[in-house]
Amino acid sequence: MYTLKLYHHPLSVCSMKVRLALEEKGLDWTGRVIDILRSQEQLDPWYLALNSKGVIPTLEWQKDTTEVITDSAHIIRFIASLPNGKSLLPQSDTNYQLMDYLLELADTIDLQILSYARHPSMEKSEKILDKRIKKSLILAKQYPELKQIYLDCAARSERSKTFRVDVQHIKQVEQRAHASIIFAEQQLVGKSFLLGDEYSLADVIWTVVLSRLELLGYSGWVNSADFPLLANYYDRMKQRESYKQAQIQNQWWG
Repeated sequence: MYTLKLYHHPLSVCSMKVRLALEEKGLDWTGRVIDILRSQEQLDPWYLALNSKGVIPTLEWQKDTTEVITDSAHIIRFIASLPNGKSLLPQSDTNYQLMDYLLELADTIDLQILSYARHPSMEKSEKILDKRIKKSLILAKQYPELKQIYLDCAARSERSKTFRVDVQHIKQVEQRAHASIIFAEQQLVGKSFLLGDEYSLADVIWTVVLSRLELLGYSGWVNSADFPLLANYYDRMKQRESYKQAQIQNQWWG
């Protein structure tokens, strides 16, 4: 029998996607919370040995040997591929292609930059990014063999600082997100779930996307007036036991 260990944070969108996949699949797993806000633990050398990008989540699959999977898009597919538990994959090739497209579409919505841009306290979100940059640059000097990784981490945070206050960039992100929402609404015509009558990975990722968009104040995108099918769908997804167990949280950090 194998074991699953997830390195994650309660408020991380990508962590939520993986936790929801694990709960819907019905697998036993253990978790290790990585402090990405105060201590910026994801930048520590021991964690970089697991995930060289210094981001969360990371999944460890252990049986006779240990396999480490990074990137939430890869992790949820790995979870779905495991033989135990409930199936999260469609049976037909057509639905499999549609699922792939819905997953890719959801991933094109830059929820991270929108979260930084619409944080109720720009000062707090600025401090989070500044702390990440500062620690990256300090560790780049302390660990020369990891210097480029740390410089890349610092550069990503610098870009986030720039883009979150770039009105035009945020507008483009919002336009792409809105177009994706329209497509998701259309997919629900005559369906209980995004692919039909069976819950799938597409529902995993879109439940989390809708949750974060609601938190960010895009309530018009999940209300019954403009998107009645999506609003009803989202209400039903929030009633699933997995939503609670996976800690799909609608609260601000910091």
